Amino acid sequence: MTRRLAELLVLVCFLIVAVALYKSTVSFPEVTQSSTALYVRFLAAMLGIFSLLEMLLKLKKKNLAKDQEKMELTEAPLKFTALLVLMFVYAMLLEPLGFYLASALFLPLTMYILGSRRWLSIALTSGGVLLFVFLVFALLLGVPLPESTWFQF
Repeated sequence: MTRRLAELLVLVCFLIVAVALYKSTVSFPEVTQSSTALYVRFLAAMLGIFSLLEMLLKLKKKNLAKDQEKMELTEAPLKFTALLVLMFVYAMLLEPLGFYLASALFLPLTMYILGSRRWLSIALTSGGVLLFVFLVFALLLGVPLPESTWFQF
């Protein structure tokens, strides 16, 4: 797939998302039609307009050599695939393990896959992120995070 074709396909997908977003506001409750629905319509319209504009510019632009060469999606396909699988597994583990346990597994594994090999650094970074999330979201803001269905603390 060439770079130009990939960019055009992404823009078409953005247009589809814009139309779907705009159409979804019809089902919003009446009380939100003048506030939330209006905001979503605005975002959808802007996404659609800018996608169309970018698509027209891409189609009008002369074919450059770099746009016609085959596109390399990733330099490290194994890492990319491992991260995709890990994110899927993380999403599946959020309900049974809860946010904190699933994240305590996900964060170090992600850092290891991305090349970090110093275990102390991995442990401190993971612990720091989880502590920050707990302090800000759980204590300060009172946001309920997914809790474990397997373990009750």
